[in-house]
Amino acid sequence: MAGKHSLHFTGDTDLGTLRNLAGALLAGALWVCAGCSSEGTTDLSARVKELEAQNATLKAQVEKLSSELRPLLARVDQLDQDQGHLGKTLVQAKKDLESRLADMVQQELQGRRGGGRVAVPPRIEVRFEEKPYMGFDAQDIDPDVAKHLNLEAKAGVLVTDVREGSPAAVAGLKKNDVVQRLDDTELKKFEDLAAAFAGKKAGQIVTIGVLRGAEKLELKITLGAKRVRVQD
Repeated sequence: MAGKHSLHFTGDTDLGTLRNLAGALLAGALWVCAGCSSEGTTDLSARVKELEAQNATLKAQVEKLSSELRPLLARVDQLDQDQGHLGKTLVQAKKDLESRLADMVQQELQGRRGGGRVAVPPRIEVRFEEKPYMGFDAQDIDPDVAKHLNLEAKAGVLVTDVREGSPAAVAGLKKNDVVQRLDDTELKKFEDLAAAFAGKKAGQIVTIGVLRGAEKLELKITLGAKRVRVQD
């Protein structure tokens, strides 16, 4: 029959031949089985080692996460303790405030019943005066500044700023002008300007001598009035 193998024995086949054939078949079967068993054992050992390696990796990750989690847990515990202390502090502060408020109310009621009056702090009188002003800032002439600005003047008061809309601005005074005279007083430094301006009054017209570059000018300034608080 096709696809099948048959063994045919004749009468001439002796018992030794049959034994040899059976032994060969048995040895081949044992060899196949031994090979199958060895391959199965090898695959199983490899799988076991792979699982052990994965287990070791997972264990290491768990230990790492545990070590990272410990400080966080400690911080949470500390925050819980701090919150507890804060809560107690707020409760105590509320009690103290309520107690003080009750004492104040009681003292007020007793004062009214006894005809007492609450002490009123003395009123502080604030006085103001009208002071004259020209509306510009100035300083002594510094040699380095004079060199930088190419100033020809060696003495006088250097104008550093003129406030917009001020009496000096209306009169035509400009920044970097050098004021050398106020009325009949020659000015060599800022102290001279302050001394010459003392005693002037708001509304008074003063004349200043100005050096602007190489040009000499005379400007008339009508002094303005500035409300200044007087210190007692």
